[in-house]
Amino acid sequence: MTAELTVRFRRPVHINRELRISARLLEDGGRRFDVVAELRDDDELLASAQGTWAHVPFEHFLKTPEGRAARDAWRERLTRD
Repeated sequence: MTAELTVRFRRPVHINRELRISARLLEDGGRRFDVVAELRDDDELLASAQGTWAHVPFEHFLKTPEGRAARDAWRERLTRD
């Protein structure tokens, strides 16, 4: 689950081009982890991001009607002939 996400857009991003995304784990605190990332066009930095995510057990989502509906929809998709 996203706890915090900051994106800094530095340059316009052209469409229909192959871009490079790199990410690095800064800290793994067990249930919480911090990541930094960059979006580049060759050597030109287009955007940078920093975020914090929290691990939430899958069972937590299954306790909600939305989570159960998503589970059932995926199950149906995966079992189609």
